[in-house]
Order: sequence, then structure tokens, then C-alpha cells
Amino acid sequence: MSILHRLAAAGTALSAAAVLLAAPAVGDPPGEVDESLLVPTTLDSSFAFTCRERPTGPVCTGDRHIDTGWAPLDLPCHVPLHGRYVSDRYTTRYYDQDYLGYYRTFRTDDVDQLSTSPGGPATGTIESRTRFAETYAVPGDDSTFTIVTTGTIWDIRTLGRPSIFRAVGTLVEPPGEAGTFTGQVFRDGVPTRYEDAPLDVVLPEQDFFDFVCRAATGT
Repeated sequence: MSILHRLAAAGTALSAAAVLLAAPAVGDPPGEVDESLLVPTTLDSSFAFTCRERPTGPVCTGDRHIDTGWAPLDLPCHVPLHGRYVSDRYTTRYYDQDYLGYYRTFRTDDVDQLSTSPGGPATGTIESRTRFAETYAVPGDDSTFTIVTTGTIWDIRTLGRPSIFRAVGTLVEPPGEAGTFTGQVFRDGVPTRYEDAPLDVVLPEQDFFDFVCRAATGT
């Protein structure tokens, strides 16, 4: 997600283990998958996917690489800012024998580069390095999955300096509900521990904007 949507943003271990351990019989080539039958019906077109039939159902793996280039940012800083979004994501999506999706995993490295100059170079960054999983309460129904993210949720810093704000832990986002965070947060190096805290408590919107402006300008 881009910088402007960053604030607007686990499954059963038994099911996951069963999927991961399943493999075709020796000498059996993987079957073809009719992607038009998958539910949800549309694979994310921003990813390059390869789907294979497995005994438990189709498994689709994909990757996505984005570099938006530099563009103006509409942020409340005392100087105009420009941003460049660079993202590398890898995903595996699991479907049951009825072609209903029930589990997804992701590995991500997302960086918002910040600059006071239109074409860079970057003077500050917001980085997220995480793994997250989406587990469906109702297979095939996108409105029922819970997202569980672990890793460095935010790392906001001026290049070459320590983090201004860094959150490392677990973010849980049930369907239709605001996410909660459990883990360690560092503000200018000072640690605070949170347990199931709402995101607007961990990182209020105004604090986020202040940290971003500081990271870009170095002040």
C-alpha cells in the first residue's frame, strides 16, 4: 500500500500444515488448473501467478514488483514533499477441492522513499518488512478473512540516522474491524510495549504525519 493508505491499514495451524505437507504422488505431474473456476474468481492482476493442482486443491504462487517513480505527496509538512513507492511481494494462495480459497500467505518488502526534491534522491524512508496471512472463516468469501501480519510494521527514518518511529510485532485485522497491535514500539529510541492496542493508539494520524515530515526534512 502507498504512504497515503498506510494507516488505513491467523489461520488454523492444522489447515496450514496440511496444505504445506501435501504433495503430488511421486511421478504424478501436477494437473492443470482452470483459473476461471477459482473463488474468489479473480487473481490479483498486479501479480504474476502460476497455479498447480494439488491433492488438497489448487495452489497458486505469484510475485509483484512495483516502482512508481517520483510524484508529489499531499502531506501537511512545512515544505512540499515527493514520494516514490518501491514494493516487492510474494504470495501463495490455497484453494480446497471445490476451488474455494481459504488461506493466503505473503512476504513483503515495501518502501516509501521521501524527498524534498521532485526527482529525489531519497532523504527519508518508511519501510515495512513483514509476513502476513489471510485466513478465511468462510472459504471463498473475501469478506470473512482475518489478516495477521508479523515483522517490522513501520520503520520511519531519515537516511543514515536511527529510526524516528519503529514498530515491531504482530498486527491482527479481523474482517470489518480496526486492527490491533501487539509488540514493541520505539519513538526516537525510547521503547513502549503494547498488547492488543488499537492502531490509532499505537500511531495516531497526526504523529504519523509529524514523523514523515521529520524523516523527509531531517529536522
